[in-house]
Order: sequence, then C-alpha cells, then structure tokens
Amino acid sequence: MADVLFYPPFPNRPMLFDQLFRSVWHFLPAAGKIGRLIFPYSGDDFALLDAGQLLAMARVYLNRDFDPAIADYAPRFAGKIALTEDRAIDPASYTKARYPDLKGIIVWHVSDAGVVAAARQIAAQTGAEIIWADPSTVQQETLQTMRFVYKFFAQSEMEAMVHECYANFRRMLKTWQGRPISAFGNGPSLGKVVETKFDPGPTLRAICNSTIGDEAALAHLKPELMFCGDPVQHCGVSLYAGRFRQDLAKALQDPTRVVFTQLGYINYFRELVAPEVRSRIIGVGNDRRAGFNIDLSAEFITAATANIFTMLVLPVAFTLSKSVDIYGCDGMAFAAATKPWSHAAEDDYMSKMAVTHRVHGGFWQRNYEEEFWSYCRDMDEILTTAESKGIQVATRTPSFVPALAKRFAA
Repeated sequence: MADVLFYPPFPNRPMLFDQLFRSVWHFLPAAGKIGRLIFPYSGDDFALLDAGQLLAMARVYLNRDFDPAIADYAPRFAGKIALTEDRAIDPASYTKARYPDLKGIIVWHVSDAGVVAAARQIAAQTGAEIIWADPSTVQQETLQTMRFVYKFFAQSEMEAMVHECYANFRRMLKTWQGRPISAFGNGPSLGKVVETKFDPGPTLRAICNSTIGDEAALAHLKPELMFCGDPVQHCGVSLYAGRFRQDLAKALQDPTRVVFTQLGYINYFRELVAPEVRSRIIGVGNDRRAGFNIDLSAEFITAATANIFTMLVLPVAFTLSKSVDIYGCDGMAFAAATKPWSHAAEDDYMSKMAVTHRVHGGFWQRNYEEEFWSYCRDMDEILTTAESKGIQVATRTPSFVPALAKRFAA
C-alpha cells in the first residue's frame, strides 16, 4: 500500500484539521487501498495531537462549514493517519529511503514560492506525484485530488466501473428510448414553470443540479432522469455539498429515478444510498474531444465541457429521443456575464451556496464571461450536431443563449 504526504508542514491545529478532514472525504473510495496519509506538523503543541482521538471524535474537531457526514467516515481511516513532527521544515529530510512507498504529495499551500520549490525537490527525491490542492487559490483542488485518488485503483477496476455503468444504462434504455424528452435547466424561468404548474405533456422529464433538492419541482415535474456533476457543489466537502447529497439520496428513494454524473463521483454518491439503489447511479466518463458524442449507446463517453447541460443532459437526451424540449436555460445578458448565473429560488440557493465560497475560495476565482461565451459556443455546436442527425430541438422558455433563443417556440 502506498503513502501520501501533505506538504508543507502544518503550523497550527486549525490548518491541520482542515486538510485532515478534507482528506477523509477525498480519499474515501480508496480508504482500503492506502497505507498512510502523512501530516507533518511544525507547531509547538505537537504533543497534544492524537490521530486516533481526532478520528474517533471527529464531530468535535470538524469545521462547521464541512459536511457533518465526514465525521461518520473518519473512523475508516483508523491506523492510516500519521502525524509527524517537523519543526526544521527541511525538504531534504523527505527521501526515498525514509518514505519508500510515497505515491503523492498533496501541496495544500501554493502561494509561497519556497513551498513550491520544496515540494518539487521532494518529488524529485522520492518519485512521488505532486498534486496542487490549495483550496484558497487552486480552482479545481477537489477535482485534482479526486483524480489522484483513482490512481490507487487498478486499470481492471476502472474498466469494471465503466462496464457496470454502461450495462445499467443499456438495461434502462428499453424504458426510456423513443419517448419525447423535456429537459429542465435551473434558471429563473424554471420557477415560473413550477409555480404556474405548466404541463410539459407526456414526456420523459430530466432535471439537474439544485433542482434535485427542490421538493416543489420534483412533485410537479416528476422527473425520471437527474443530472449532476459539479466537483465543489455536489462532490465537495462543504455543508452545502453534503446537503445536496442528502437531497440526492432522498430523491433516489423513488425507484423510477436515475441519476447521471461523472464517472469518478459514483463511489462517493453510493456511500449515501442502500445497495439496491446503487445501480441507478450511472457514471459517464468524459474527455477532451473536437466534437460532441450524442449517441452514448455506441460510445459511452461525452465531451468534457464546463456545463452540465452540454456535458451530460443533452448527450443523454439526444441518445434517447428524436424530440427534445428545453426549459429553464435562461443564461444571462452578455453585459451581466461577469457574475454567477441566476437560479430558480435564487435567495435560498445563494444563502446555502455562501458556505462553498468559504470552503473552496479558489473555485470561485473564475472568468465568468469566458465561461458563458464557452457555454454559448458549446450549446450552438451540440444543437447543430443533433439537428444534423434528425433530432428536433425546441426551446420552451425565453433564453439569452443565442443557440436557444433562435429555437424558441413558446
């Protein structure tokens, strides 16, 4: 079993606790595969630290902004947390001889050039991989860490995950295929659809993201397909992400519902549901490719994009149906594209989301204008691809997104 080093040494207990409990969540799928998670400590109160106590009493030490379920997972790491004293902070002491099984170095602080240089030196000495995972500055620290976690899995295990998800997808195709689809984004117009109890007709309904926790929307729309795939808001360590996962588990109590997500998230989401529900959590891989794949029955992989609709919702919808209606994808005026998008139930949504800004500060250092332009380009390309295959697409609520606006049919 391989080890993982967290670097640089932690100067105080709050910083140590922060990374320790992040790692409990991040490494959860690989808890049985790792040897040690090594946390060097440079504070003068090292004698007061006890790894066993931290894990056994995790609920006491856990940041209130974190998902409280992490405290329940912490005991699984008993015997795997190594707290070491390092007050010299000398990277030369981290050698291959001393750490022969070191597989990775989680660099949790990257703002100091000296730390970055020291981490590179340790990597050169040990052959370990560096993972840049500073939550305050690295936008995708959660995703980068999770990608590393799956390097503890054998190739055969990864292939088995893909084959299992594809088999579940193929089995359910008989229920879904050929039905017209109503696909709902979670923009402000979704709220009007629910409030007015608009009837989209006898269609297969698909929802995404925060709508999964909207009881009024679930009751009215009665969706069978659900989609999520955000590394911070859905699969992060925050209280918000934890509540989202609880909502997802609750929504999956309806046996007619299936959730599609990114392949790497399924082992995290499955922690919250009974074994008999796990086959209804379907993970789809993605890669950087020139065009969009809209036939997942032929190739079970999608084009990687920054938006759930273009990455998962529409590729699945176009695989299943020749008629797709789109609701709730409002977008925004281009002049307003310098801030996060608006959502249905906006006040409630943003009040809950505030916690993710504290826990994942780096994630929100984003170029929203570029994201919106990219989304508009991707939407135009995927809709054009679908229509070239004989698929009829109509936008049923107003949208600022050009590709959707020109297909608007109230």
